[in-house]
Amino acid sequence: MNLPHLSQIFLIEKLAGIIFTAFLLLAPLLAYADIADEMKVLIEQNKAKEAYELGLKHQDLLGEDRFDYVFGVAAIDSGRVSLGVMSLERVLLSNPGDDLVRLELARGYYNLGDYARAKDEFNEVLSHKPPSGVANTINVYLDLIKGQEKKTKVNGTLFAEAGLGYNSNANAATAVNNIILPYFGPVQLADGSRAQASNFSFMSAGASVNVPLDVGITSFTSVSTTAQKYTQVDGYDLNVTNALTGVKFDDDVNVIKIAGFGTIAQIDQTPVPDTLGAGIQYERALNARHAITVSGSASQLIYPTQYNIYNSNLSTASLGYRWGFPETIWSPLLVVNANYAFQDNTQNRPDLTRRIGGASLTIFALPTDKWGLNVSAGYAKSNYDGQDLLYQSYRSDGLTSISGMLEYKLTKNWSTRLEATYYNNQSNLPLYSYQQATGALKLRYAWDF
Repeated sequence: MNLPHLSQIFLIEKLAGIIFTAFLLLAPLLAYADIADEMKVLIEQNKAKEAYELGLKHQDLLGEDRFDYVFGVAAIDSGRVSLGVMSLERVLLSNPGDDLVRLELARGYYNLGDYARAKDEFNEVLSHKPPSGVANTINVYLDLIKGQEKKTKVNGTLFAEAGLGYNSNANAATAVNNIILPYFGPVQLADGSRAQASNFSFMSAGASVNVPLDVGITSFTSVSTTAQKYTQVDGYDLNVTNALTGVKFDDDVNVIKIAGFGTIAQIDQTPVPDTLGAGIQYERALNARHAITVSGSASQLIYPTQYNIYNSNLSTASLGYRWGFPETIWSPLLVVNANYAFQDNTQNRPDLTRRIGGASLTIFALPTDKWGLNVSAGYAKSNYDGQDLLYQSYRSDGLTSISGMLEYKLTKNWSTRLEATYYNNQSNLPLYSYQQATGALKLRYAWDF
C-alpha cells in the first residue's frame, strides 16, 4: 500500500483549510443572497408584507446592497415607507449609477409626500433615456406630483391653437335626395338641403386658473373662444365662447366639483343655442388604478329669437369608470361612461322633447414620452315624446360616434395634433339620418404657470 508523501498531506490539509475559511467568509453572503432572492420572489407575488417580515428576521444582512434593495422595496410596498427610503438611500450611495434603485427611491419619496425630491430623482432617470415603458410610468408620477403641487399655489394655463381641417357634411344633411311625407307624397329636397363638404380653418384661445382656498379646497375658472370658418360653403361658420367656474373639494381619495357654466354660440344659418347651467361631479379613487365618477347637470338651451320654438331645459346624469394600466406598454387608460339626458322643450312642442340614453368607451395611451393617443367610440339613442310635424310619426334616432386623436409634443410648450371624427345618425324618419366625417391638423401653444 502506497502512503501519500508528507508534503502531499500538508498540501491537502492546507487546501482544506482554505476551503473551510472561504466557506466561513462566503456563508453570510450566500445566506444574504438566498434571503434576498426569496424576498424578491415574494414581492413579485404581491406579498410585500411577507417579504418585509422576512427581512426583519435577517437585519444582520442590512448593509449588503442587494438585500438593502429588496428590503427597501418590500418596506415601501408594505407601508413602512420611511424605513424603505433609508434602505434604498444606502444602496444609491454606493451605486449612484443604478437607475432601478433611483426609481424605487423616487417612488418612496413620492409616497412620503416629499414631492420635490421625488421629482428630482424621476427627472434624473428620465435624463438617461430609459425604455418607453419606464418613461411612461415616470411621466404618470410626474403628472401626479404636478397635481399635488397645484393644491398649494395659484396655477393655471394659457393656450392658443390654430388648424386646418375638412368636413364631409358641414350642414349635417341627409344623404337622400327626396322624402315621402304624409298628405304631401314625394318631396324633392333642394340642393341646399343636401350634404355640403368643405375645408375649414380653426382658431381657439383660452385660459384657466386654479386658486387654493384652504387645505383640499380649490376654486377653478376657465374661459375659451373658438372660431371655425368654412371656405367652400356659406352659412355654417361657427363662433363659440365658453366660461366655467366652480369649487373643488379634494382629499386625494374623494373629489367633488360644483360648477356653473355658460356658452354663447353664433352660427350663420343653423340654430345653435346659448346655454346656462350648473352641475356637480363626484369622483372616488378606489386605488391607484381604478376610479368611479358620478355627475349630474341642469341647463337651459336658449335659441336665437327666430328659433326660440326650440328652447328647452336639459338635465343629464352620468356614471363613469376609469381603469389605468401604468406599468403596461403605452400606459393605457380605459374610461367607460354611461349617461342619460332629458331635453324638455319649454314651448309646448313634445315633438322636440326627447330622452337620450347612451354609453361611450375611450382609451388613452402614451406610446412614448412625446406621443399621446386616444380613441373613443360611443352610441346614443334618442326617443322623442311627440309625433314629428312633417311625418306625423314618433321619431327615434341612434347616433354612433367614433373619434381619434394623435398628439406629438414638439417642445415643452408647443404640440401638434391630428384629429378625426365620424358620426352616423340613423333615424326612423329618413330626413334626419346623416353621416359626417371630419379631420383636422392643429398646432397648439400652452403655457403653464
